[in-house]
Amino acid sequence: MLALIMLAKLTNNLEINLRFLEKKDDQKVQKWLQDPYVLNLTFVISGPERRAILPFDQKMMDQYIHALLVDKTRKTFAIEVDREHVGNVGLKEINLETKRAELFIEIGEEKYRGLGVGKAAMAILLDHAAYALGLVEICLEVLEFNHVALKLYQQLGFEISHRSGWHYDAEGRYWQVWWMKLPAERWSKTRENLLFPDNLQLNPLI
Repeated sequence: MLALIMLAKLTNNLEINLRFLEKKDDQKVQKWLQDPYVLNLTFVISGPERRAILPFDQKMMDQYIHALLVDKTRKTFAIEVDREHVGNVGLKEINLETKRAELFIEIGEEKYRGLGVGKAAMAILLDHAAYALGLVEICLEVLEFNHVALKLYQQLGFEISHRSGWHYDAEGRYWQVWWMKLPAERWSKTRENLLFPDNLQLNPLI
């Protein structure tokens, strides 16, 4: 019964906002960087020599968070659900000359996965990228075994372009890393027909 009450609470009128990531968010981000689920689906590990970096030690976590906050080729946003910070989404490798960037996202709080929060956050960011920043193409990397993410990205209009590398998992297996692309003109068409759960309220970036 308690589980049903919690589910009802989580799925009732969720307000989705993005705001710039701040230094005060570092404790949440550090917690997520110690979550095997986040690490195994978010970070590409090219081989056994790089597998040793996981789990991150304090120095590496500090370096990663510092990059999220100060790297001028990035825009990192905190995903808030009813004002609770539940994950991060952003753009990296932003090139204002070619008008292209790479998207990244993680939902760190487990209870908010599978509710459409990631889809909503990406839609808000893609609107910002296409209409406010004037980017002509957004790209991303996804691991071939991450079927949930692949399905979501395809719903948003991303299409697989090519294999961008290999991922070495904790069991010693190699997996393909797919490079996906979304031209802004395709996003405009996809956006018109994109459906979200009725309980989600998406607030655009100002």
